[in-house]
This record gives sequence, structure tokens and C-alpha cells, in this order.
Amino acid sequence: MSFPAQAQVLLAQSQSSAQVKELLQEGRSLVQAGDYNRAIAVYQQAAELEPKNASIYSGIGYLYALQGNYSTALNFYRRATALNPNNSDYQYALGYVSGNLGDNARAKEAYRRAIQLNRSNVNAYVGLATILLRLGDYKSAQWAYDEAVKLAPKNPQVFELRGTMLKKQGKAKEAIAIFRKARDLYEQQGKYDSVSRIEATLRELGV
Repeated sequence: MSFPAQAQVLLAQSQSSAQVKELLQEGRSLVQAGDYNRAIAVYQQAAELEPKNASIYSGIGYLYALQGNYSTALNFYRRATALNPNNSDYQYALGYVSGNLGDNARAKEAYRRAIQLNRSNVNAYVGLATILLRLGDYKSAQWAYDEAVKLAPKNPQVFELRGTMLKKQGKAKEAIAIFRKARDLYEQQGKYDSVSRIEATLRELGV
């Protein structure tokens, strides 16, 4: 599962000082240039000036997650959710990094909270279903999948999730067809890392 756009760095709110806005603009330019470490340093300067701005901590968490440093990302998403517990995207991100750290219980709780806050957060349903599959709760996973399908029937993550469910149920032939659809949709979107992941899964299934 890829890290969704919702978790990306947010600009400060309108009440932020000019200095903080300037730092966040600089940070965003560094992110676009791929210089994540310098961007993190700039965002941390902004956080010192506005220690109660949850979006800054979320932005730092996002950059650490992009680099695969999920334990550090978790710390920053905890700060963001502590400051703004009613933000569905922050809760989603908390679930995402927790799941990548193997903390399925925390991930499930965060994904459920994200859904409670925003019933249209398709990524949260996909994330929740993924965690529930890990936990062997197939009935609840099916519910989360069904909700995701209602919201985004052509989302490649939804197809990938369905393929994973079929694979776990031993329905290899059906899984292959679904995984191929997911691969094609990822390819259309230019998400080649996801294409490679699906192709590796297809090879496991003997394709």
C-alpha cells in the first residue's frame, strides 16, 4: 500500500506568522527537489516557532515515512494527533506507520478513528481491511473492503486488496485476474513501484 497524498506536507494556516509561512514555503521547495533532510530541518525550525501547529508535525512525519523511517515518523504523527485528534488524515497516517512497524492493534484503532471522522476516507478502509486480514478477521475485513468498493470501485488499491483477500482464501485463479486489473490501473497512473509489487505477487501465484 502506498502512502497517500492526504498525508503530504500541509502549509500553515492563515494565522501563521510570515516567518513560519516563509519556512514552510522553503520546506515545500526542498521537498519538491527531493532534499528531504534539509526540508525536515526547515520544518523543525517552523515547529519551534509554532509548537501547536499540528500540520507541521504531520509534514515532518510524512517526510520520515517517505524515507522508510517509520519509528521517527510515528513520533511526529503522535504529536500531530495529540494536537488535532479529529483530523482523519492524521489518524490515517498514524495507522499507516503503525502498520508498517507491525503494531497491528494501534493501526486498527487509528484506521477506525480515521473512518469515524471521515466516512469517505477510502484509504482508511483499505488500510483497515489490510490490518484485519493480518489479524485473521476476514468478516470485518470484508466489510471494510465493501465500503472501499462503494467509494472507489476503480481504485487500484481496492483491486489489490481484493486480490490479497482471494489469495489468502486459496482462490488463486480469481486472485490472478484481480491482481492483473490492479497492475494495469497502477500502470495507467504511472505508479511503477506498485506495478513491480503486483508483478512479484503474480509470480508467486505462478504467472
